[in-house]
Amino acid sequence: MSHPPTKSSVAHPLPARLSPRMKWIVSGAIAFHVLAVVAEPFQFFTRSQRGVSEASVPFRNLVAPYTEFAYLNHGYFFFAPEPGPSHLMQCELSFEDAEAARLRFPDKSAQWPRLLYHRHFMLAEFLHMMHVEPPPANPSPGLDPELMRPWREARQQFETVRNSMQDHLIKRYKARDARILRIEHRLPSSEEVLEAGMKLDDAQLYLSLPDSQSDALLPERQGSPSQESPGNGLSSSASGDES
Repeated sequence: MSHPPTKSSVAHPLPARLSPRMKWIVSGAIAFHVLAVVAEPFQFFTRSQRGVSEASVPFRNLVAPYTEFAYLNHGYFFFAPEPGPSHLMQCELSFEDAEAARLRFPDKSAQWPRLLYHRHFMLAEFLHMMHVEPPPANPSPGLDPELMRPWREARQQFETVRNSMQDHLIKRYKARDARILRIEHRLPSSEEVLEAGMKLDDAQLYLSLPDSQSDALLPERQGSPSQESPGNGLSSSASGDES
């Protein structure tokens, strides 16, 4: 009489093993992903007023399509321990048959839900990060033209993005003209808060950033709130950022 096989006598199937070729493919994919994770912050931290380090460019260009698809190219600013100023866009609109209006992005009172406010916040910071002042119209005769070429290209890229935003505002609000100004919202010092009682949204903390160093750094123009244009849905220019 035969007995049923015991548990110990049943042969266990061998675990599936990857072929050497598949191991190389998986290892290569993991290494490529790690490179994509590292390439973006590496290029970011080598950035200066003269551009980025040439050592970071080949790695960033190699993984650029993947980092953009996987959204690994986000910003690497953090709020602690030394938070810096935030930046806004002030948009001045003019119309054929209505008074001029001013918009500010981001504006938490106008952009809701929160994600929409955050998208506008990132657009303002993106434009500020791209800003490059205009190169001199008449550079020194002894200056190598090749040194001026990256400067001109960076300025052209900034103007292209800024002009695209201005064209969108013209189309969105049916305006005759639109102009975007960069506004910096600095943080008050401890003395200004403790001794003067300054609030985070104090008008003195907002500065209109110049387009070039030859322009003066001016306090943000204070005036009457922008007039709402019929049919445009424009809001007042009151401060709406939280940073």
